[in-house]
Amino acid sequence: MGYLEPNGLFQFLISLTIYILLGPTFLFVLIINELARLFVSLCLRIKYGGNISLIPYGTEAIWALKRPNRSRMTIGIFKLDKLLPLERVKQTMNDVVLPAKSSNGDQVYLKLKNILVVKYGYACWKKSGKEFDLDEHVRSLQDNKVYNKAELKRLIGTWSEDMSEERPQWEFIIVPRFVDNADESETCLLIFRQHHAYMDGLCGSRMFEKFFTTEYIWYINPYEFRIPFWKMFLFYLNAITFGAYATILLALTKTKKFWNELPSDGSPPRAYYAWTKQIDVEVVRSIKKNLNNPPLTSLIVNAYVAAAKEILPVGRVPDLLRVMELSAFLPYPNERLQNRFTSYYYGINSMQPDFERINATKKDSWKAMTGPWIPIFYLFISIFGRLPVCFHFIFVAGGPNSLMMNNVPISKTRVRVLENCDALEILVFNANPTDTGMQLLCFSYDNSIKITGSGRSEWFTEKEFEDIFERIPGIIEEWAHQLADDEIE
Repeated sequence: MGYLEPNGLFQFLISLTIYILLGPTFLFVLIINELARLFVSLCLRIKYGGNISLIPYGTEAIWALKRPNRSRMTIGIFKLDKLLPLERVKQTMNDVVLPAKSSNGDQVYLKLKNILVVKYGYACWKKSGKEFDLDEHVRSLQDNKVYNKAELKRLIGTWSEDMSEERPQWEFIIVPRFVDNADESETCLLIFRQHHAYMDGLCGSRMFEKFFTTEYIWYINPYEFRIPFWKMFLFYLNAITFGAYATILLALTKTKKFWNELPSDGSPPRAYYAWTKQIDVEVVRSIKKNLNNPPLTSLIVNAYVAAAKEILPVGRVPDLLRVMELSAFLPYPNERLQNRFTSYYYGINSMQPDFERINATKKDSWKAMTGPWIPIFYLFISIFGRLPVCFHFIFVAGGPNSLMMNNVPISKTRVRVLENCDALEILVFNANPTDTGMQLLCFSYDNSIKITGSGRSEWFTEKEFEDIFERIPGIIEEWAHQLADDEIE
């Protein structure tokens, strides 16, 4: 996809020119901002003592921007085989999680007692003005009602709205009785809802290990993941060499659209939430084997494209799509709650046949992942997050992506939660502060894959959105059967 190519001699010369012409101005702006932050820090200390301080990490501060009808909350759901006592959740938080310390003696989850606020135009952490009360963060829905899938989707929409700034913005919610499908038995749900400024998904997963009574076997452990030094050197060198040009590409695509939206009917925008049935890992492995091992995300985004083309009217799926894949900036240095997310971008030609499109996506996504995008995007969001909140809109505004894709491979085996409750499934719904109308999250757990997502009413009707999600697993299974038949022939 030529419009996203960040590498080459021409791109290098453009980068060099930008560095020479604009580099000094950009550095001057950063210096002025750091001086302003110093002044604001002094004002905060004088006015509030040690109760309010500037957020040092831009990747967390960026979430301080509020936007109408956009989500800053993440939601994780454990489907358990039996009811989990409320008091056990409180006890574990009090006795295990909140007091947890790192090897150097720091309390790694102390941030959970803080509140995200904005003061003097900057994102800040505020200490609660009263004694921290865990009872305000752990609750249960009524146990005389059986909640179904439709009701849970409605609740997820409610839980995606901002929490009050009177207390730390996270909570546990127990749904004592839930039935996903009519032919299934009742289960219990343990739900963790939190403002995304507190942590990313991998930090949250590490925190939840303290609730598990069986071993949690990571697909990729963010604290043990290592890349050889020479690869990291080339990775950063590539980012520095083409970074300025890649940044200009990002800025230019802010004005582009890679999805054909619905005509506005004047009603307020709303978000939809859905999840697929479980997909057997072996089905996916059989496809990967027969297609020269494309990454899981390539299969998921192409299954989504195939489903959208099948469900939506002709013309709604554009010929050229742009995918934003979220990624983690690895390795993690410690257990401390933090956001370390980044992303990379690549294009998809929706007019290609399915298997041809998957192979093309594999090549383009790999080129994007090893290009300058990951470190540049991480640096970009880190810098913008340190600016006043009014500048954050530059980062999150616009809808240049056809979809956002996030892959979270967690435990290879099923875990048990506290009172020996089996965690049958896990659902996760990301925050989405941007204008992108479709966000997919692929969650690998216990030899199965679950795809969750949120979609915007500006892009889909509710039925279209539901039908696409219902169709994705079927397309993946059909691909597996088709490839198996071709192999036999």
